[in-house]
Amino acid sequence: MKALVIGAGMAGLSAAWHLQAAGINTTVLEARDRIGGRVWTNRDFADIPVEFGAELIHGRGAEINTWGWVRKLGLRTWHWNKLDDSMIRTEAGDWLTMGEARAQSPELDVTRSWELGDVPEPRDDEDLGSYLQRIGFSPAQMRYVQRSFANAEGDDMRFLNAKAHAHLFHDSDASEDYSDHRILDGYDSYYKQLAAELDIHLHCAVNHINWAGGVQAQAVSGAVYAADVAVIALPLAVLQAARLRFAPLLPAVKQAALAGLQMGPVLKLVYLFDAPILDRKIGAIYAAGCPPMWWSPSLGRPGGAVVWTAFATGDYARELLQLGEAAALEKSLATLREEIGQPDLQARKSRWVAWNHDEFALGGYSVCLPGHYAAREKLAQPTPPLYWAGEASAPHRMAATVHGAYHTGKRAAQEIIREAHA
Repeated sequence: MKALVIGAGMAGLSAAWHLQAAGINTTVLEARDRIGGRVWTNRDFADIPVEFGAELIHGRGAEINTWGWVRKLGLRTWHWNKLDDSMIRTEAGDWLTMGEARAQSPELDVTRSWELGDVPEPRDDEDLGSYLQRIGFSPAQMRYVQRSFANAEGDDMRFLNAKAHAHLFHDSDASEDYSDHRILDGYDSYYKQLAAELDIHLHCAVNHINWAGGVQAQAVSGAVYAADVAVIALPLAVLQAARLRFAPLLPAVKQAALAGLQMGPVLKLVYLFDAPILDRKIGAIYAAGCPPMWWSPSLGRPGGAVVWTAFATGDYARELLQLGEAAALEKSLATLREEIGQPDLQARKSRWVAWNHDEFALGGYSVCLPGHYAAREKLAQPTPPLYWAGEASAPHRMAATVHGAYHTGKRAAQEIIREAHA
């Protein structure tokens, strides 16, 4: 059996690695000049690895597959202790650690602990904002949710299926099972090892797939690659933009799946400062302005220049994207100056990474729209000889994560392996 994998992001690399490990001849076709997709470690911006794409390992639970590779490769990690090393500008205007703010404000604490008490379950047709208002969240609580939880989830609350996000209602600040970790050696230390023995063709954008009796994938260059099966591991928005044409057309279940998901805008604004701008024990800021979320991959490093990254999605990102890069960087720096009380703060250099402007991504990561709870499961369903991977096809609890993307690649590979051995 021969397999093609379309896309060398984490899902595609995972699929190819597992297929090859099973003895299946596998070729990966990647449109970019690099592997990793929306995981992109930059080593030129600063003297430390800076993640222009996915940055964190979300949790330490049994299904967080990233840890297996971290241990195997001996990579160093850092735990983000959000209670103690994150500062937040509260609704009252106070500047407190997250732990202090939660102790002071039960309203805020509920938006982080998600201890909601006896409330009705969310409905499939309900967006997150409508659901929270239905169960009694105040305007202040809604603003806290939008600037922290929803911003992290990838879009404004009106686009988030409440039922699809209910599993995330837990205390991510304090629980080790759900807290965040950074790979200090850079995410590329992981994905390059995953790809080390794979047959990967870069600069190979595929624009047509014939899947009537085997698979023939045609690249923009005109080259044709033939195989028995293929794993489609492209970002959701690229599939929705119909840049890849299928003959015959995809079945109705795939069209329904694509209609039920959305790729939100995700923007990172990265700054290099000549010296620490805050106490080195402070690793993150929940700001009142736009962008609402800041963190520093330089936390704990002695002396020298430091990096701070702003993270904006949804309407925050839409506002900044309308300004263009230079104005967005200046507006965001003005927010940081105001939050930390340093009106003259200047950066040595800065840049934005606008994922919805990226021609091979067209967005940050997927969200499930109200009324479409089953969309991810439908997207994941195999349609032999085509199999499907990518974070958009992960279970809701794993979507929009690196470990979720890896999981889908492994799942697609296992579907093919079972078919090969049937």
